[in-house]
Amino acid sequence: MTAAGKEARMTAARRYAWLLAALVVVLGTQPLLPRGSVASNALYDAMVAGLVVGVFFAVFRRGWERQAGGALVLPAVVSNVVHYLLPEGLHTVVAAVYHVSIVAFVGFAIGVILRDIFRQRAIGAGDVLGAFAGYILVGVAWGNLYVLAELFVPGSFVVSPAIASRVEEWHQQRALFDYFSFTTLTSLGFGDITPIAPPATTLSWLEVMSGQFYMAVVVAQIVGLMLAQAVGRRGPDED
Repeated sequence: MTAAGKEARMTAARRYAWLLAALVVVLGTQPLLPRGSVASNALYDAMVAGLVVGVFFAVFRRGWERQAGGALVLPAVVSNVVHYLLPEGLHTVVAAVYHVSIVAFVGFAIGVILRDIFRQRAIGAGDVLGAFAGYILVGVAWGNLYVLAELFVPGSFVVSPAIASRVEEWHQQRALFDYFSFTTLTSLGFGDITPIAPPATTLSWLEVMSGQFYMAVVVAQIVGLMLAQAVGRRGPDED
């Protein structure tokens, strides 16, 4: 590999490492912020905005990708600001626009990550980190879909009384359904949140299937390329 190629791989690894760190910080801080505080809500929104910038920096390398990503996430940015200005009766509409936009943006980012992985002929640290970041983004996308299900069909989930109050507040609701998404994606299913009505029930099993498909296909691609690299370094005639 040329020096330029090695530098490009190191740069990609650093970008995805920063993105993974940002994902862990934002998702980990999300449920810890004080409830009902405008300041904490604004802080959370600022962290999400920083995460969006991180996705642009780490995932979108080409001009058209950044333009498409910007067009997809712009409604989320606008609706998030408008949410603070409109009366409570209009919050449902604004929230729906926000979550549809985030699902589209994150879905596009996952598609770009997977495309880049499957185009590789050799796997580096950046590709592994990118695949991991993509897996976390899959959980984020499904979390937003669960919020949409609850918005359009209230009562789609039975929630444990200890955490049920979080469903009523928009920012806490996001944290709650992100948590449910990751427990569903990994097939843990603690039982403190249970989908009981469509489309939530349909979304839950679809997420399980998509998580298994992601792990099977992406991990198989990475392992296959790593084995091919190992054989190439040893040489076909070596034992």
